[in-house]
Amino acid sequence: MPQSDAQDKTTKVMTTITGFLQRHRRLLLTVLIAVVVIVAGLFIYLEVRASREQASRVAVEEVQELYDQWNEAADDHEQEQLADEIQSKVDEIVSTYPRFYAAQRALMVRADLHWERQQWQDASEDYAEAANGFRASYLTPISLFNAAAAAEQAGEPDRARELLQQLVDNHDSVEVPRALFSLGRLAESDSNSADALQYYNRLVDNHPGSNWTNLARNRIIALSIQD
Repeated sequence: MPQSDAQDKTTKVMTTITGFLQRHRRLLLTVLIAVVVIVAGLFIYLEVRASREQASRVAVEEVQELYDQWNEAADDHEQEQLADEIQSKVDEIVSTYPRFYAAQRALMVRADLHWERQQWQDASEDYAEAANGFRASYLTPISLFNAAAAAEQAGEPDRARELLQQLVDNHDSVEVPRALFSLGRLAESDSNSADALQYYNRLVDNHPGSNWTNLARNRIIALSIQD
């Protein structure tokens, strides 16, 4: 291609671009400003969230320290004061940081406190709240199992089954084998050998490497002999 033709084509392209920019300069300026505002807003959001995340972690560490102090308290009066403080702190964390990891961890600490005090209903409720509000967390299956165990201690086996089934159906966790065995055990307690065998066989078939599998095999043998 001759140099003059190339120069003409370049000139035409530049002229077209310049004309486009001149005709749409207001729109382009508006878009540019919008992009700057969005980027600045995103940066501010991330900074604020990081700051809140740090503050929430500090708050839940304080709750854990209070719980440790409660475990080491010398008398009932001191324990009661610390328990009240834990209750208040957890409520504050859940209210201030409802979607943060710290809220789930704080609920679990308070549930542990209820468990140690044999307040089974309260323990089950706090464990369940920790599970249902944070379903993607690695702590959720543990919370569900603990909620079920506390419900059983509170004399609510149906609620325990519901929570264990929720764990089994919705989570891929190391807690699943234990939950299946517990479901089998609860079925046995209702003299429902058929359901118990289903849970035990599911445990054996799907989790052959679990420590709970050998126990399930023993129960399968025992139930088969009974039949």
